[in-house]
Amino acid sequence: MKRVNLSPCLISMLWIASASSFAETSLRVNNKVLTVGDSATRVLQLLGQPAIRSFTSSPIAGLPANQLAPGEDWHYEQNGKTIIVTIVGGRVAKFETLYQQ
Repeated sequence: MKRVNLSPCLISMLWIASASSFAETSLRVNNKVLTVGDSATRVLQLLGQPAIRSFTSSPIAGLPANQLAPGEDWHYEQNGKTIIVTIVGGRVAKFETLYQQ
């Protein structure tokens, strides 16, 4: 039986997947922190107006699995990365950071 070493391949795949985007529950903005659940007004206070606003539908707690809540994705460009803040019901639902490659 021939033994196959998958660890270099697996490590490469995980690195590629993790290098492109990260989802967070908080976001540091200078010496302040935004967290999931903060208001859209707080996001505007700390990050300003987004470069792009797009409409989205997201699953949220309290709704059946087959129902989505309308929301917005706010895109901010910062130092070679894009930060996407998803707003649902006037509150932060999630943060995602996309790194330019």
